[in-house]
Amino acid sequence: TADTVGAAFGMTGVKGAVEAAQGIIVSDRMELLFKGIGRRSFSYTFSMLPRNKEEADEIRKIVFAFKSNMSPEFVDGQRSGRKLRVPNTFDIEYMYRGQANDYLNKISTCVLQSMDVKYGGSRYKAFDPDEDGSPPPVETSLSLTFEELELITKERIYDGY
Repeated sequence: TADTVGAAFGMTGVKGAVEAAQGIIVSDRMELLFKGIGRRSFSYTFSMLPRNKEEADEIRKIVFAFKSNMSPEFVDGQRSGRKLRVPNTFDIEYMYRGQANDYLNKISTCVLQSMDVKYGGSRYKAFDPDEDGSPPPVETSLSLTFEELELITKERIYDGY
């Protein structure tokens, strides 16, 4: 049968045998359908190296600000409730000398999708303990990934996004 002939050539079926005899292989083409676009995301990593306790305290405040603003909260403080208020949004702008930098794309309103904090560098190191007894790390690395709420279309690309 044709299947046996195809199997002898290491192929299956009549199609394989014909392709082998002609020396031509017909590629399976997979047609793709446009089903939409995803939201854009933007990632930033900041390495912060405090020189003193005041700068270490500021870094702690920065980490707390991002952490608290990316999280939802219970409506009316009802921790046993089921209703949550959505997290805050962020408007990111690239600036140069007090003006928008037109060489970089604009970013639409975002949410902070993920945040990763690494303390102390590649091998954890800290300053001497402060008055509370806690030693501030000598380095804090903050990685943030923002995702736009708006789907960016060609029209928005022409607007600079």
